[in-house]
Amino acid sequence: ADAGFTLVEVLASLAVIGVVMTAVTTFFVRSMVTVHIEGARQAAIQVASDAMEQLRAVPGSLALQWIQANASATTVSSNGLDYQRRWDVPSPADLVTATVRVTWTGRGCPSGTCSYSTSTLISTAAIEPIFEQSA
Repeated sequence: ADAGFTLVEVLASLAVIGVVMTAVTTFFVRSMVTVHIEGARQAAIQVASDAMEQLRAVPGSLALQWIQANASATTVSSNGLDYQRRWDVPSPADLVTATVRVTWTGRGCPSGTCSYSTSTLISTAAIEPIFEQSA
């Protein structure tokens, strides 16, 4: 009748606990890195959305002029990171594609720079189209 654990059993159980704790710690560290990367990306999406809302507040006939005036890179700070926001200037047309690009530096980004872009179509026509009503 043995009353207790031997040294070999204790060492074996400590080794198993050590392996499991290493795996769990790696999981938590990777989770924290992913949360940080996604938080930065979400802030970039918000910066781009704010820019789109500013454009949507401009009448369509003045949209191209507004994009040209705001095309230079602008630095926007959010969540402790600096985001560079710039507009791509489209060619003049009745229907233009307005694209805003947001870039930032981060540890989880390929080559150290992450980017996000979004676009919308804007009618620059002075009058709104009239569609025939169906009978």
